Order: sequence, then C-alpha cells, then structure tokens
Amino acid sequence: MNTNLSSIPESEFLSLATTFNSGTVTHADLLGIPTTLVSDNTAKLNAYTTAYHVAESPNAGKIDREDRKEKRVALVKSIRKIKNAYIDPDPLEVITPQIILDFGLLLQDHTRTDVPDPTTIVPFTLEGGEYLQIVVKHPARPPRYNGAVAFYKVGGAVPTTHKELTHSKLLTRHREILTFEDTQLGETLYISLSWENEKGRLGPPSPIQTRVIA
Repeated sequence: MNTNLSSIPESEFLSLATTFNSGTVTHADLLGIPTTLVSDNTAKLNAYTTAYHVAESPNAGKIDREDRKEKRVALVKSIRKIKNAYIDPDPLEVITPQIILDFGLLLQDHTRTDVPDPTTIVPFTLEGGEYLQIVVKHPARPPRYNGAVAFYKVGGAVPTTHKELTHSKLLTRHREILTFEDTQLGETLYISLSWENEKGRLGPPSPIQTRVIA
C-alpha cells in the first residue's frame, strides 16, 4: 500500500482501502484490534464506496465530489489509526509477511526494526509547585519510547525496595505535575522512574527520591 494515501487516484484508493478493510476483519482477533475500530473502518469504507460511485456517475456535480473527498479523508484517518497502532509497531509480535500482504501493504514499507530494552536509568529532579503539587523533571523521552513510568507511594514507612511503590503513572513530557489530595498534605512522596519503550518494556529503576507534599 502506498503510505501516502492522500495522493493516489480514487479508483486505486478504493481498491487498497477495500483490501485493508478485509485484512482488518480477518486478523482483528490475532492483532488485538477492537471490534469498535473494525466496525468503524467498515462503516467509513461503505460510506466512501457509496460516495465514490455517486461522484463517478455522469450526473455528478461539485457537491458529490466534495462529499467523496470528505468521506475519503475520514477513511484515511481510520486506516492510519489501525496501521499505526496495531500493524507497524506489532505490539503483540505476531505480524508475518503474509499478514502484511493481506492488508495490501508493501513488505518493504513494513521493515521491522527491533526495539531494544531500555538500559539506562532516568535522571530526574523533584521541585515544589503550587499547593499540593510536586513537579517531576526528567530528560525528553528517547525515540521509540512511550515515556518514563513513575512508581510511587505517599506516606507510610520508608520503602526498602522498589516493589513497595504501589502506584504508577506514565510521564510523557519532560516536566510533569503531580497533584495530591488535601489529606496528603505534609506526607512524604517516595518516587522512582523507569523508561518504557513502545513495546511496553521497562528499564532499570532510578534510586528512590523523596519530597514532602506542601
């Protein structure tokens, strides 16, 4: 499939979109594609198909061609959403060359590259923010990383292992604000960060840091 879906001719796009939708229906369970996305893509394909044939009829006018354009844009977004989330990254690690062909994709456009496990510790600092807020600062996430996962707990005994940090939150920006409850005022935040790559694999945890919630 031509990855620039917006530039190919209408008749070719209809054929490619039909093939892609067929692959989506066939492999949804294997790839973990939600039923709602499958149904939505099918509905958008049906809407575009109808608009395509109306626009190709001898009596078609500008309104018909604009409607086809609108339906195509919606279908392109749906296709890209599925491709970007469930095919290109292969989150379940089940993609084969035949599956790629079933979706109408070109094998050379789907060259898989291994995503190495994170091996570095996340350096970070804690700063005071507004009332009941603590600001976490860390370097920008590396390419093909989801971000840094913060493992933390508030109050209680000083943790002796990282397993005692029972709460977690994915931090996608290099400056994140954690906000706490009134009842946690004066308590101590214990927190450690680990990089998470796009496969969901975690790197080594950083040393636990602390800061009093104020």
